[in-house]
Amino acid sequence: MGKVGGFYGKLREAGIEFYNNFIIKDKTSFKIGGSVECYLTVKNTGELTIAVKSARKWKKELFIMGNLSNVLVTDRKIRKVFVELKGGFEEIKAKGKTSVYAGAGIKISVMLGWLMKHGLGSLEFLAGIPGKLGGAVYMNAGAYGKGIGSYISRVYFTDKKGNCGIIENGREAFSYRHSIFQDNGFIITGVELKLKKRPVEDIRKEMASLIKIRHSKHPWNAYCAGSFFKNDRNYTAGKLIEEAGLKGLTCGKAEVSRMHANFLINKGGAKFKDVVKLANLVKKAVYRKFGIQLEEEVKYVN
Repeated sequence: MGKVGGFYGKLREAGIEFYNNFIIKDKTSFKIGGSVECYLTVKNTGELTIAVKSARKWKKELFIMGNLSNVLVTDRKIRKVFVELKGGFEEIKAKGKTSVYAGAGIKISVMLGWLMKHGLGSLEFLAGIPGKLGGAVYMNAGAYGKGIGSYISRVYFTDKKGNCGIIENGREAFSYRHSIFQDNGFIITGVELKLKKRPVEDIRKEMASLIKIRHSKHPWNAYCAGSFFKNDRNYTAGKLIEEAGLKGLTCGKAEVSRMHANFLINKGGAKFKDVVKLANLVKKAVYRKFGIQLEEEVKYVN
């Protein structure tokens, strides 16, 4: 068999579920995306190692996907293998009184619900943020001046050769909206979190309040990827975009949200090129008015 048969033959042999020529857009929060060469799911580190080593052998480019809630995917044919972490990667368990292990495939909302039930606080600021834990760790997701990296004591990963490893004292791997995993290409498989005991009702009230605030300010029902541009300690991107008079600006079916200027939304039928063009127009207008170069928080996949 040729290279393609060899790679997929190995997946079949390992019992790894996969789909060729998979339309990815319905899995993205932007509802934009074309046909990917393959979409597959792995349920444990053994399957992930096989996928990584096989991709390396047969020269396939892997894209490890979270909830696809912070990405903009091209609507052209994508020569990548999209990998979703499921099964054992969705588990969460106590490691001590205030230490928890959580797999990279668990949804943030599910993790927060488990932590609340067990009276473990510190990550309430993530309430209302869509996505999965692996993506949140990769981006060092956060809000209100906090990032998840500050609460991580250990990161489990699989490297480009399929070898498993651990980064101790994981906090050093993070900075604002950045982690070393954006640079080294390692796959985050799980983390240990260092939290604090807190009354369940206090956690519940804070998370409910934060979700209410988010829903009142952000167009969460729209097809979008959350905040499109990074904030800075000296400014918030949304305020700059609004003061540049860009709310409601459109390119094709893509629009700068009238509710929150740092959200670029798909009004229905928007193309990848529409959103990219709109983002570039916003960046140019903000630079002309304020001399500030905005940087995308959303990742482009093409």
